[in-house]
Amino acid sequence: MEVVSPEGVLRDDHTERLEYAAFGVPSCWITSPLPDKVGIIELRLEDCQYREVVRVHGEDVETGLPFPVTLVPHWLTANGQWKDRIGG
Repeated sequence: MEVVSPEGVLRDDHTERLEYAAFGVPSCWITSPLPDKVGIIELRLEDCQYREVVRVHGEDVETGLPFPVTLVPHWLTANGQWKDRIGG
């Protein structure tokens, strides 16, 4: 999972995708944690290039690769007690 930072948009969206593809990373998620437009893009490697499988803003994402998981975009910026539990 890649979190897009304001200063790293070009690197996150282009350079790192090429690097991950070159290493054969089968899937990745790009997340945008901007409070007004929290979103996730799921990419899958096909023929040495990434294909966008899904792009959502605010909606939940379910995927089976690399393992079954449901991602909830607004949790990236939500306040609450869960933040105290990050890292165990």
